[in-house]
Amino acid sequence: MESETWTITELAERAGAVLADEPAEVNGRVRDLPNERLIRWYTTIGLVDPPLGRRGRVALYGRRHLLQLVAIKRRQAAGRSIAEIQLELAGAPDTALGEIAGLPGPGSEERDDRFWAARPAADIAFRPAVVAEVTAPVTVPALRLAPGVTLVLDGLALTPTDLAAIGAAARPLIDALLDRGLIPHSADDVPGRHP
Repeated sequence: MESETWTITELAERAGAVLADEPAEVNGRVRDLPNERLIRWYTTIGLVDPPLGRRGRVALYGRRHLLQLVAIKRRQAAGRSIAEIQLELAGAPDTALGEIAGLPGPGSEERDDRFWAARPAADIAFRPAVVAEVTAPVTVPALRLAPGVTLVLDGLALTPTDLAAIGAAARPLIDALLDRGLIPHSADDVPGRHP
């Protein structure tokens, strides 16, 4: 768990404070400042990670969540659709989110210790997906494998048999993430996981 955590209300307030300093474009479809309901919706569609954990019944959020919220709102202010934002930000490392959000890291020497986000030796930079001209909203199908783990499947139609096969194939990955403490929930929350 991160050193500093916030409730959903505190997260919305922090994001609002960052975004309030800039003049907002008036758009009847886009809310300028995120609220609790919007944060929950972003989490449901995979734009914002699930909470880090809970203190009783209260969900706790951290710096990555703040970076995600501010980056989403900055992209919306630039006229991007939710589908375009999903394509660009899904799985983005904290450094890329920080650049988009315009927020410096808490320490310039801070490392991202998530093994899947480590840069290869060639130091390949994060490259957002290239989006061709979009004339209509695009739905990007995603499958929630476990709390905190979402598989995005662009352009695929899945049958119940496909879903069962993906779930079975994902179990070793989910087990590894749980064993390393990289997803915040207990094994009881993961279908098919036997402690």
